[in-house]
Amino acid sequence: MSIWKKAAVGAAVASAMFATSAQAAQFLTITGPSGTFGDDSVTCAIGSTAPCSFTRSFEFITPAGFNLTSVDISSIATTNPLTNIDFSSVTLNGINFNTVATGTQEFRNLLNQSLVAGGNNVLNVTGTSGGNAAFSGNLSFSQMAAVPEPTTWMLMLMGMAGIGFSMRRKKDTTLRVRFA
Repeated sequence: MSIWKKAAVGAAVASAMFATSAQAAQFLTITGPSGTFGDDSVTCAIGSTAPCSFTRSFEFITPAGFNLTSVDISSIATTNPLTNIDFSSVTLNGINFNTVATGTQEFRNLLNQSLVAGGNNVLNVTGTSGGNAAFSGNLSFSQMAAVPEPTTWMLMLMGMAGIGFSMRRKKDTTLRVRFA
């Protein structure tokens, strides 16, 4: 075995030993106005020292007819503080969630975030844990009321002004009736 092959094998083994607990993105199927996500088995790799870091990614398509979402996430309280989850960051399409509470049980949320109807979205959760921990969250969708663009308002006002002008300019006509 050549020196280069040995080095490549050694690098692969070393990266596997020190890799963080990252997983492929999980695809969420959401067809209605709400959905859930989570992981009930946030564990540390064998041989790693606690706390270990983790990253979870969730992908979903905005359900048809919706373009606004609110999301909340919380760690599930455990009796052992060493297995507690501490969120480093939670993002939806790169937008950070608001931190509501930290400590034994953590809460984060993102309120009224605009999404593209039928668009692809990525929810990333990163943090640390002592292992044997869990988190869960909820996605709620709604429809944002459409607001007309300024040009639409202008055309509407011009149309009403035109109708008003034409009614004002109309000549009075008198009706004459003749009987034979």
